[in-house]
Amino acid sequence: MLRATQAVTEMRHWTEARGGRPCRDEESGRLWIALPGEPCEARDVGWDEFEVTFRVNGLVFLYDDAPGARRLFVGKPDAARAWMCGGARDAAAQA
Repeated sequence: MLRATQAVTEMRHWTEARGGRPCRDEESGRLWIALPGEPCEARDVGWDEFEVTFRVNGLVFLYDDAPGARRLFVGKPDAARAWMCGGARDAAAQA
């Protein structure tokens, strides 16, 4: 089932349970979660830095809570709504 949260502890638990890590693009500031087998296109960041940027920018985390699911989105609420309606993973997922 697809869920939405702005709780970083919930996002971190989901991410770490799947072996993921937080990333940030230096040029655009975009945040995302890289799961195993996916490159971190810019640089890995710590959860402290990720949380500050996530909260300051009012971002939302959408994720599938099914066991082993990898479907996720990090971005602004409007972009999250578009993603839920069939948008691509990368659609406007910016900090």
